[in-house]
Amino acid sequence: LEALAAAAVAAAPADAAAPAASNGSTTVSPLTVTPEPKTPPATTINIPYDDSATGEFAIIWPTHAFQARISGHVVLSCDIDRYGLAEWCKVASEHPSGEGFGAAALELRPTFKIKPAMGPDGPVDQVMNIAVEFQAPDANIDWGSARGGGSEGESGGGRSGVGANPPTIFGGPPLAGKAVSILNNPIWLSTVSYDEVAQAYPTKGGGVDGYAVAHCEVTRRGALINCEPIKEDPNKRGFGKAAVRLASKFRVAPEWSSAPNHADLWVDVPFRFPAPGGAENRVVTNPYWVSGFNPEQELKLYPPEAAAQGVASGYGVAKCVVAVDGTLTDCSPQTGDPDGLGFSEAAVKLASTMRMNPWTGDGAPVDGAVVRIGVRLNLKSQ
Repeated sequence: LEALAAAAVAAAPADAAAPAASNGSTTVSPLTVTPEPKTPPATTINIPYDDSATGEFAIIWPTHAFQARISGHVVLSCDIDRYGLAEWCKVASEHPSGEGFGAAALELRPTFKIKPAMGPDGPVDQVMNIAVEFQAPDANIDWGSARGGGSEGESGGGRSGVGANPPTIFGGPPLAGKAVSILNNPIWLSTVSYDEVAQAYPTKGGGVDGYAVAHCEVTRRGALINCEPIKEDPNKRGFGKAAVRLASKFRVAPEWSSAPNHADLWVDVPFRFPAPGGAENRVVTNPYWVSGFNPEQELKLYPPEAAAQGVASGYGVAKCVVAVDGTLTDCSPQTGDPDGLGFSEAAVKLASTMRMNPWTGDGAPVDGAVVRIGVRLNLKSQ
């Protein structure tokens, strides 16, 4: 992804990457793009190219398109949760193709907050289309030139790319640019707990749910520094400052903490602040697994009682509580299929070796949440 990224600095209140091209050429990250979806977008997000949306957006532009004054139109298909936040997105269409607008739109996912779909009992998770409009800047605006550095990557799984035209991050008045590499979907070595998020709820929060995104530089050791709020909702109630304080406690896994060619590495960290006293059904429905069990363990753990009865396949379910580091604890067997033959007990043993990313895509810690793990066990290859 060749991207020109501009992060507008919020006004503070008083209180696994694709390999780099070896020939030095600059390419656009590969994306599978389908025709324009028939379902109309639930909302349209207009991406500004200046600081007019201070505190609202991390502004990201494909470098060549920005320099050539090319406008772009992207439709993303996103899983919007009951809080109106995008847990994941994929490109449904982009015009014109080949300019990197789809990849740039994916980078903006943490800043999306829209009205969720409504079910009979309130907000529900639903896949929705989001239109993202890139309006080309005025040719008379000089945004400066970026430093070189970095290499290319694939959006959605690792470091977003920098090549001959690296991403540039802008911040502060007057806007100044510098080359960066952006880390997507980072694997966290450590984050903060649910209690720490609750304690960080700002005094000006007003008793409502809050959301903020901290844009931070990643050090070689994985620490987050120089954090700034780039999204805050509601605005000017302290959620941005709270996000910055919490982000300083995060650590990126070592294998993700350095950018190619010694480019600056940055990451956007979303934070959701539940209203004080509100009861949450803390269930992880879309975990980001960073380690699983060895498939060879399946045969070793196949229930002998099932094998003795000639049952060649079964489905076990384990119910677990997630620890602060993303490991699974307090696992217990649930109803299996067939039940009573040890399949769920085997699922418990397998689940105990798994680990999920300790921070969710919609800005929440996983510790204390409940997750159910289903495992299909086969006595022989089917």
